[in-house]
Amino acid sequence: MPTHDDLAPDADHLTDEDLKTLGEEWAGDKLNSISTHLLEFIERHRNEIFSMVQGSRTPENLVEAAKQYACKRGFIHLPLDLADQIREINNEIWFSGERGDFNRPKIQEEWTLKHARNWRLWRIKEIIYVIDRRASEVAMVLSR
Repeated sequence: MPTHDDLAPDADHLTDEDLKTLGEEWAGDKLNSISTHLLEFIERHRNEIFSMVQGSRTPENLVEAAKQYACKRGFIHLPLDLADQIREINNEIWFSGERGDFNRPKIQEEWTLKHARNWRLWRIKEIIYVIDRRASEVAMVLSR
């Protein structure tokens, strides 16, 4: 299973396609749950984020360090991530049931093998996007 550090090199690179999809998610309020937990996460991990700041503590450097820390960490609110993954797995179980496959343990395992890494990578991209959208607030929390 990949570690968060294995995912980080891919996670902080947002392609034009990523930005388009993330912009649609943002506009459709699909990133609200991440946004809700972001500033509390930043506050709770401020010392760790400070340790990642390169150069002076400018707002830009603080935001960049927050993004790096989020990539390294891989999540900002674990219960939220677990609930969202379970929802995705349950959707797959439902779709499989529609096709006549009712083997829940097999479906859960297959989802994990096929989709867990990409799900986590996308979640990190969502977090990075939300940090960018709320950059001034992130910098303000870290500047206090």
